[in-house]
Amino acid sequence: MTVLRKIPLLTWAFLIAFLLTNCQKEITVDLPDPVEKIVVEGSIETGSPPFVILNRNYPYFGQFNVDLYSTGFVRDAVVKVSDGSNTVTLTELCWSELTDVQKDFFAAQFGATLPDSLPANFDFCLYTLFAPTMVGQAGKNYTLDITTTDGQHLTANTTIPMPVPLDSVWVQPHNNPEFADTLRRLWTQLTDPDTLGNYYRYYTQRNNEPLYPGLRSVFDDLVINGKQFYFPLDKAQPQSADFDIDTYGYFHTQDTLRLKWVTVDKKTYDFWRSLEFSASSGGPFSSIVQVDFNIEGGMGVWAGYSIGTDTTFIVP
Repeated sequence: MTVLRKIPLLTWAFLIAFLLTNCQKEITVDLPDPVEKIVVEGSIETGSPPFVILNRNYPYFGQFNVDLYSTGFVRDAVVKVSDGSNTVTLTELCWSELTDVQKDFFAAQFGATLPDSLPANFDFCLYTLFAPTMVGQAGKNYTLDITTTDGQHLTANTTIPMPVPLDSVWVQPHNNPEFADTLRRLWTQLTDPDTLGNYYRYYTQRNNEPLYPGLRSVFDDLVINGKQFYFPLDKAQPQSADFDIDTYGYFHTQDTLRLKWVTVDKKTYDFWRSLEFSASSGGPFSSIVQVDFNIEGGMGVWAGYSIGTDTTFIVP
């Protein structure tokens, strides 16, 4: 014991580190190729026709780029939407095949000037209706039915809830005097209906940027059921955008701000909540997050959106 006590603490640290590093063993894990599945991103909102994008899944540890995404679109599928009394077959449309008038319509639906945001030689395909014989209506249930050329069959159901608009929308200066003259936080007030089970999602758009959902875009009324309350909403941005703790979530003065607030059903809420949690749960100590898909026979979401508030104003 006397000898051990004379060994300096730093020496013990080096000895332990040496033993740990020399006990390491390189382990190679052969991961199986994933089962190929079709990924659906479909939606129908009040006053608009249905939109459905079909692509294929990719290996989690594999390479992914815009070229792979562009070539992964599922073409020539039969995509049908029914509201219980009327059934429509959606038309397949690809960006490279559209007229200028159709491109303007396409871009308006996605809240962006798409020609400026698409990479060179990138194509984009979806299924929709250009002469809408069906548009979303609050209170209705919509069934999605997809059959691919190789015989795969996918189905899903969604409901467009009744809209719940925001009571009011305003902005407040940054609470740091250094930014108080230039940055504004978006605030809102909502009166939640006195029925448990309301679910919300929001998007914002700054100037001519795309309309983005918030990084935490969905809310439920578990805590605020039947109450009136006010709360801030972060300026939405893509996951890949730089993060600055002083400016994140704020708009600049003289920005043109658009806020879109929608109500969704529980399945749509569960999908986006689990997907957003998964996207922010990286790191070596994170656990696997199971995304709650509502597509039978595939992956993804078929979502109904009821527009409660869609407003645009210049930030003072």
